[in-house]
Amino acid sequence: MRPFDYLRILQRRWWIPVLGLLVGLLLAFVTQPSELSVAIKTAPRIQYRAQHLLISNPTNTERAGQNDVGFDRLALLTIAGPVRDAALNDLKAHGWPTIVDKSSSDSGDTGAQSDSKQTKKSQQKTSIGLPKFRNGEGSLTIFGPQGLVVVSPVPDPPTGALAIVATGGRDSAPEAANAFAKELLKYLDSLNKTNYQAATAKLNSDLQLAKLEAVNLDSQIAANLNNPSVLAPLQSRRSDAQKNIDDLNGKVLENQVAGPDPRQLSTLEAASDGHLTLIRAPGGSTLSSSQRLVLGGGVGFLAGLVLLIVMELLGARIRDVAGTEGAARMPVIAEIPVVKMNRADRFVVSTAADPASLTAEAYRSLRTSLLAMWQRHPKNVPLETAGAGAAVVTATKGRPLRSLLVTSPGPAEGKSISVVNLAAAFAETGMTVIIIDADFRRPTQYRYLDRPRSPNLGDLDITCTPADLDAVLQDTDVPGVRLAASAPNKADPGHSIAVAKAAGRVGQELADIVIVDSPPLLLANDASDIALSVDASILLARSGWTRRSGISASADLMRRLEAPVIGIVIVGAEHGVRAGYYGYYGYYGYGYGYAHPGEVSLVSKLLPWKSARRSEGSRRPSASAGATGRDSTGGAPNGSPSGSTGLDDPWV
Repeated sequence: MRPFDYLRILQRRWWIPVLGLLVGLLLAFVTQPSELSVAIKTAPRIQYRAQHLLISNPTNTERAGQNDVGFDRLALLTIAGPVRDAALNDLKAHGWPTIVDKSSSDSGDTGAQSDSKQTKKSQQKTSIGLPKFRNGEGSLTIFGPQGLVVVSPVPDPPTGALAIVATGGRDSAPEAANAFAKELLKYLDSLNKTNYQAATAKLNSDLQLAKLEAVNLDSQIAANLNNPSVLAPLQSRRSDAQKNIDDLNGKVLENQVAGPDPRQLSTLEAASDGHLTLIRAPGGSTLSSSQRLVLGGGVGFLAGLVLLIVMELLGARIRDVAGTEGAARMPVIAEIPVVKMNRADRFVVSTAADPASLTAEAYRSLRTSLLAMWQRHPKNVPLETAGAGAAVVTATKGRPLRSLLVTSPGPAEGKSISVVNLAAAFAETGMTVIIIDADFRRPTQYRYLDRPRSPNLGDLDITCTPADLDAVLQDTDVPGVRLAASAPNKADPGHSIAVAKAAGRVGQELADIVIVDSPPLLLANDASDIALSVDASILLARSGWTRRSGISASADLMRRLEAPVIGIVIVGAEHGVRAGYYGYYGYYGYGYGYAHPGEVSLVSKLLPWKSARRSEGSRRPSASAGATGRDSTGGAPNGSPSGSTGLDDPWV
């Protein structure tokens, strides 16, 4: 493609970059960080780490060895639940803000990187509503007077210690660590007091029940003093009840003397301004909302442009000369421009109705290319005459083009309109033209030329003579052009094809050139059969419609049949008419020098002007090679065998 072609691609599919722009703006909008996240990255310039160290009973080695202190639960209690709420209220009373991070935060991670591995684990992302813990470790982010503060409990069960680490400003970090440690100890005291009260109440309740039982037994003994058989068991039960009362009185006295259980933890070292560690001197930066939108929109727009170009280069439909020639391995001989017309002008022959139009010039260029390239086509072989005992080859200039088949891979690719316009272009030069409508399944030539469907080819036989064909030919409004209408739709396909071939053969005696309109090459066998009975064929491909696989399969089929094909005609080209240029360029630039007929490289597609410069100095064949290059056996030029269907030869 040329640089200007990219602008046409953008004009045709402008909505893809626009959609990319909108998607980029949407993504930039929905992924904007919260004010808290921005503050986390930008607010603190210098941070300190302070810790309040708590330790279990250091003299009770047995208790520490049993590790009956739930350090993981204590770490959870520190930054969640009533301890957290009480600590925040205490800090609020000292002038702290009330805002708490309710989304995951990573502000403490960077500070922990300079500490031990244990401390680094404690700076994990967490949420106040549902803290995220791993092995009892987590963190809570709050706002302090000097910026963000991250509180992280760091348990160490083997040593029986719990460190409450606070990361933040010089004054706010130790204040936060001490506040959370103080509230944790208060909570533990309240738990111990609650447990003591519950145990005391249970002992008193059990003692009252035991006394009631003793009183009941005393009354039963007094009532059965004269009944020795009943009195003995009652006295035994009364003795047991007294023992139970004595035991409970001892437990109550012991519980009163012991009082509530002591704390599981006590402060070993409180956080203070004199024990701070400098852990970060950063200062981050982030994009503003407008900058994020501009960046997101720009990235989305560029992504849309890249997607547009990739879709165009890798698309399944042909759109330009390089892609068509690469798919078909044949030269493009002409480009017919796209013409916008209303429905009323659909069946107008532009070449005859408007000779000065761009379409008429395009078909004139196609006519010139056909005549010039046919004279040099390898299939336009010299005449051979038999001599006495040996073949004698007589070199001639090559015979003129008398019959031409116009076909395409599929339907709606411009065959019929190209046939009538090409016939009008030939008739302008004084030539007589016969159009044979061989597409009896969907005939349309009678509509372009405004003629009845009868008489038609169905009135002829396969042994028809020029006089028989002349009887069914209809004169048209285009001077020099006559029409042989298609056989009826319900006619026998085999007979109709045979009649069309016979009409094309005898029609050469009634006109200078016979142009045959055929069905799609890949949908019916008609075009393949007729292609073997005409002088040459051309393949049509509609820009933006014909698939690359279709044009490639059609070209391969014509090669296998060894049917002479002059080249490809692109119909509906959007970048103007260059038919004459490509006609001659197809011969001189490709011809027998078409040594690498594979797909056009990506570099050639993106930078076609560079590949054009490289090809200027390439070898060009002689102009007479197509006319005199065959040997006495009728073989192909340059020593290639006759009938070769090698992929290096586009002239098949």
